[in-house]
Amino acid sequence: MKYHFLGTFCALLTVIGIAATTAQADVSISVPNDADSAREDSFEPAEDRAERAPKSTPALAMNSIELATYNLVNKYRQSRNLPPLVADSDISAQAKAHSERMARSGNMSHDGFHERVASVAKTIVYRNAAENVAYNMGYGQPDLVAVQGWIESPGHQKNMLGRFDLTGIGVARGAKGEYYFTQIFIRKAFYVKDVD
Repeated sequence: MKYHFLGTFCALLTVIGIAATTAQADVSISVPNDADSAREDSFEPAEDRAERAPKSTPALAMNSIELATYNLVNKYRQSRNLPPLVADSDISAQAKAHSERMARSGNMSHDGFHERVASVAKTIVYRNAAENVAYNMGYGQPDLVAVQGWIESPGHQKNMLGRFDLTGIGVARGAKGEYYFTQIFIRKAFYVKDVD
C-alpha cells in the first residue's frame, strides 16, 4: 500500500483498485442557534418535536449502496454502544447532490459543505454538523471499502462516532465506474443547555 498526502486530503492506492477518503476537523461545525436560547428553560412538547421529526425512509429513499453504507455506519456505531443515526431525506438529498457533483467533476472534495449545511438548516434546527466523503473503484463492495476507510481514518472515525443523531448519505458513480460517497452528520438542537 502507498499513502499520498496532499494538503488535508489522503488517498490510499492499492493494486486491486483505488480507495480514497477525506475528513478533516474544519469540516465539522458547531452553530449556536438563537431559536434554542428562546427555549433555554422550557420543555419542548412532544407535538412540537413531532413537527420537526426527521423524514426517515432509508429503505425507500436510498439506493442499495447508500442503504448498505447507512447500515454499516450504524452497525459500527452500535458496536461502540452508540445509538444509530436516523436517515433524513433532506440531508440525503444534499449528500446525493454533492456526490453527483464529485462524480461529474472527477474530484473528491468538501467544496460547498457550508452551503449544504445551510440548506439543511432550512428544515432542521441543528447544533453540530460534519461530513465524510470517499471514492473508490474496482471493488465488489464499494460501500464496505468506503466505510472501512472511514473507520481507519481518525478524522472520519471521529465523525462516525460523534454525538450526532441524523444523517444523510449519497452515492454517485462516475464515468470511469468509480463511486463517490458523501455522508453528512447532523446533531439536532432542542435545548441551549445541551451538554457537549
